[in-house]
Amino acid sequence: MFVYVGGMPTDKLAVWSLEGEGKPAALVQEVDGLFSPSFLCRHPQLPRLYAAERQWSEADPSSGAVTTFSIERDSGRLTVVDRRRSQGAFTAHVNVSPDGRFLLVANPRGPTVALFPLDEAGCPQGAVQVVRHAGRGPLDRQAAPWPHSCYMDAANLRLFACDLGSDRVMIYDVDGATGALAPGAQPFAQVCSGAGARHMALNSGQGLAHVVNELDSTASTFRYDPAAGTLAIVQTISTVPAGFSGANLPAEILVDPTGRHVYVTNRGHDSIACFAVGAAGRLELIAHVPSRGETPRHIAMSPDGTLVAVSNQGAGAVRLFDRGANGLIEDRNQALPALNPTCAVIFS
Repeated sequence: MFVYVGGMPTDKLAVWSLEGEGKPAALVQEVDGLFSPSFLCRHPQLPRLYAAERQWSEADPSSGAVTTFSIERDSGRLTVVDRRRSQGAFTAHVNVSPDGRFLLVANPRGPTVALFPLDEAGCPQGAVQVVRHAGRGPLDRQAAPWPHSCYMDAANLRLFACDLGSDRVMIYDVDGATGALAPGAQPFAQVCSGAGARHMALNSGQGLAHVVNELDSTASTFRYDPAAGTLAIVQTISTVPAGFSGANLPAEILVDPTGRHVYVTNRGHDSIACFAVGAAGRLELIAHVPSRGETPRHIAMSPDGTLVAVSNQGAGAVRLFDRGANGLIEDRNQALPALNPTCAVIFS
């Protein structure tokens, strides 16, 4: 099993090997010469890893970059096979459609969402379409659009883009043949004013979509109708304990492989909020588990749902946890040192 770690600010992407519980992790490789590879994702079928870099070069911050790596299955080592401009600046998020045909990129300082077709080898080609966002929210932080993340549904019919600046989840229909985007019949779903929609976790088995709101420490659950292409609000719930009054900026939201549990990272409270998916899709708090480090920006899970990796950006380490069938996570007292880690991908 391998763990790929990106960060910001840093010029490195680290590859770690995990031989088994209780055994020391081994640093396999560090890929240098990158510009804050702050978010990573892998191809659902091919041995390919993608990194969103915050800028193109030291001299050119006007564009972000998307870099494609091949993964050597036995060693886990990475080789760069493609690097291209992201069609916007300060690139924050990269994702692959479930069918593996398209790469989705969110550029907060575009402010754009770009869709790139992938060839048979998993390498992006020229962008099919670049959509520019407009609007703002009520807070100073929301003076302009800020497309923070993008996702495609399980049927590859729609693209969702969380816009922190406008408090919206934008909904686009996807042309199955070309990948061209068009505003959906419901063009957006609204979160609370000033909430700041940041990231989403699609829960296809339950027919739900969970959105973490960075600016008011909440998570919103929507019922998703794939036939109509609509998102209907079910619930909004706090990600921090009642009575907590400190500064907090939740960052990542994750659904386990069964669709029965949801996890949110709290930067400030420095915890993982663990929820069960209850009746009618409503989240029920199980516990707040300490992240064992400062500023947990990201949470990742192994395909079987038993291993959890929390990227504690302020602590300089990715902390590993075991996850039980009851949904709780337990620290395994193992950490992977990394410079300002912001994202991890587990590959097995």
